[in-house]
Amino acid sequence: MQADLTVVINIAAGDITYADLTVTSLAKAHRKCAKEIILIVDDTKAQFSDFYDHQKRYHEPEFSQKIQKIKAITQQLKQDGLVDKVINTSDFSARNLSKKYSKNFVKATHDFRGAPIIAYLVGFEICTTQYLVRYDGDMLLYQPNTDWALKGIELLKKYPDCIAVSPQPSPPNQNQKNDLNFDPTYWFSTRCTLFDQFKLINTIPFIQVKYGIELLLRKWLNKTYPPAFETILFQRLKKLNFKNYYLVNYDCWLLHPENKNELFINLLPEILSAIEKGNYPIEQANQETLALDIWQKYFKLNAS
Repeated sequence: MQADLTVVINIAAGDITYADLTVTSLAKAHRKCAKEIILIVDDTKAQFSDFYDHQKRYHEPEFSQKIQKIKAITQQLKQDGLVDKVINTSDFSARNLSKKYSKNFVKATHDFRGAPIIAYLVGFEICTTQYLVRYDGDMLLYQPNTDWALKGIELLKKYPDCIAVSPQPSPPNQNQKNDLNFDPTYWFSTRCTLFDQFKLINTIPFIQVKYGIELLLRKWLNKTYPPAFETILFQRLKKLNFKNYYLVNYDCWLLHPENKNELFINLLPEILSAIEKGNYPIEQANQETLALDIWQKYFKLNAS
């Protein structure tokens, strides 16, 4: 059943070695229900920050070469019918988006860690449906049957304080009984969230004067400025008593790989195959971060 739903997947140059696999998996999970699946390529260089090695991340010509390769991957995914549109952040005016969504209190395209801000705003800007699911391009999803977004839409319609819904952030421990069906919290993760755009539009700009003044002080003191986009959302939506409902006891969950090294690339096809069947090492239960060493042992034991 098709819903009034757009799925947006954000990818960047750093996703080049695995995007074809992870994006394919995410797109297939929503292809039947989504009106549109859109890839947003963050092809914009972040402003300088002392928090990470800015020169190394954006060194030329390597950065531009990676961007061209990631764009080639996205075009192939489009040709294969897995996604409908490919959009670049450079196609949008960061100034206009900052004015609309943050009252110009944050004009930077990325946060102090180099993580995207504008790329997320582009997702809100291009969505033409009431409901929007957005993913970071490295997320791993288990969803065996019904699209989890359909259950999320039910919650968004039923509960006035529900502005967003997310799957369980980690595989469950099957030996632990949980009587909850959903868990409302004030945290809004950018990794994977379903938003009600009709509710969200009434909350912008996300940065109001009081928090904006705090941000200006942090900018002046050079203290974790600009903040992460999920922190900006948290500050705004909590004040309005809006919550993100995490699905509990519903057959879907996520994993986030933080270390995307050679071992991850080598194991990824096996990991995706196992997740598709709902299989995972028991030690991975209740852990949001993919534990590569645990998965490596898991595959060795199952192969023996």
